[in-house]
Amino acid sequence: MHLPFSTYKNYMLKHYGEALYSIPVDLNFGCPNRDVNGRGGCTFCPEDGARAAQTKDAKSLEEQIEYAIAFARKRYHAKAFALYIQAYTGTFSSLKKQQKVYEKLLTIYPFKAIHIGTRPDCLSEETLDYLQELNKTVDVCIELGIQSMHDATLEWIHRGHNAHASQEAIKRLHARNFKVYAHLIVGFPNETLTHWQESVDALVQLGIDGLKFHNLHIIQQTVLAQHYATTPFHTLSEYEYAEVLIHLLRRIPATIPILRLATDTPRKDLIAPHWHMDKNSFSAYLVKTMRLRGVAQGDLYELKKLKNNEMRQKILLKDGSTTFFNSEYSDYYHPKSGALVQARQLFILKSSLIKRLEKSNIRLLDIGFGMGYNSFAASHEARTLEHYTLHISAIEHDLMLLAQSAQVISDPLHVKMLKNLYEKGIFHEAKVKIELLNADARYAITFLDEQFDIIFLDPFLESNNPSLISVDFLKKLYCLLKPEGVLICSTSFRSVYVAFLEAGFCVEEVIIEKTDIVGLVAKHSMKKEEKMEGVAYRDPYGVWSDKEIARHRERLVKN
Repeated sequence: MHLPFSTYKNYMLKHYGEALYSIPVDLNFGCPNRDVNGRGGCTFCPEDGARAAQTKDAKSLEEQIEYAIAFARKRYHAKAFALYIQAYTGTFSSLKKQQKVYEKLLTIYPFKAIHIGTRPDCLSEETLDYLQELNKTVDVCIELGIQSMHDATLEWIHRGHNAHASQEAIKRLHARNFKVYAHLIVGFPNETLTHWQESVDALVQLGIDGLKFHNLHIIQQTVLAQHYATTPFHTLSEYEYAEVLIHLLRRIPATIPILRLATDTPRKDLIAPHWHMDKNSFSAYLVKTMRLRGVAQGDLYELKKLKNNEMRQKILLKDGSTTFFNSEYSDYYHPKSGALVQARQLFILKSSLIKRLEKSNIRLLDIGFGMGYNSFAASHEARTLEHYTLHISAIEHDLMLLAQSAQVISDPLHVKMLKNLYEKGIFHEAKVKIELLNADARYAITFLDEQFDIIFLDPFLESNNPSLISVDFLKKLYCLLKPEGVLICSTSFRSVYVAFLEAGFCVEEVIIEKTDIVGLVAKHSMKKEEKMEGVAYRDPYGVWSDKEIARHRERLVKN
């Protein structure tokens, strides 16, 4: 499946005809930013210069390569390799020593490329002359530690060079036809999204050949760790970092491959941040979010409007409303009785929305906004009554669903609502205001700072969206619901019922006669509810994928 950003693997397949797996090597050349005893260095860098874990026990260059190739073959079924001079600075030694070591390395294994990790201030003319000759026999790529294009940050992290040095290094390398891959760190406490974008923009303008992103990690026994211990600062969560990456990727030409999305530090060495998504899970979440928003690498750089995702299959329901068929879940988005019937008889009627609007202004949280039927039905009642205002906070991860819904729904006002929310994130008319939070619901609710009179929870299929009906998520909704408020859920499976009870709600099942519509009405419990047998979904860290949540419940059921 086509990814929304350019991967280095795809670049290699085009350039080499196959993927090359990196074989990390530590030449023990040291770093110009450390003293002869290895003290000093950048504030974020550990004593071993971030040497790869799979080679730490190796006693020689030969063993490092042997261990790393064996690891790559076993884990990735790798067949072709690129040498990667990873730890410290690969060009910080005499020219004679560099020549001797590089020539030795290239006799150990027939690598198709060599990546040399180095710094902007460690590229002498003699070294570049040698590497230019070497580039005639093996593909030489320079991985340049830029970290930031802001001098204040470079000084704060004791980098030892300024942004101008980085600019000049890239120009000099390009003049000799080397491919240059820049490393950037996102998350320094003195930088903001604007700083990170400015760094990316500067590198794009310099014609960088590839980018490696590193989210800031605070590693044991570093100067940064000491600073963090005395003056703690915020580090980016999985969700926060994904938002930053999406913002940056959209401003990078699609021709520039992304070599790395996130940092990988052994947990025993890591102080912060403590993520509960591994690299693969994070990448999957990033891809999913970009697809659901209909965005891709370079779309803002090229000012190119992407075509909507492939149109979903339109279905006409019994009440005349239109829905879609979800091919991934093999089911309709709404009951066959109709989206409008469900909105009116379950969500509107069972929440007593009309009675509540006759008495006061109402704040409503609509989770799983989808095609907008529930919010639209609620808006209709508020406009009809004309007594008090209705303020809706709508949460929907799938932004493209709004755009496509606007193409198949017949009601002009409903279409206007969808288009406004898709294009501007807000719809405001008469007594109604709707604000859209386009994010995973577990992340979106962290932006909510007040309680709600009514919560609509529409998880579609509970077995495919268990993140919306886990005990842990429902506990957070319990806190977001006013004591006299009500929550309406569009599913009533036992696992969901059990989860509501465990979260502290009192629950009533709803079955709408002569329809296929069911649901639950949940309120704050004034007394301890009786337990019901069953196994609820759990999502203790609020970041597990739906598949991980489902697998975890399966294990609980078996045990």
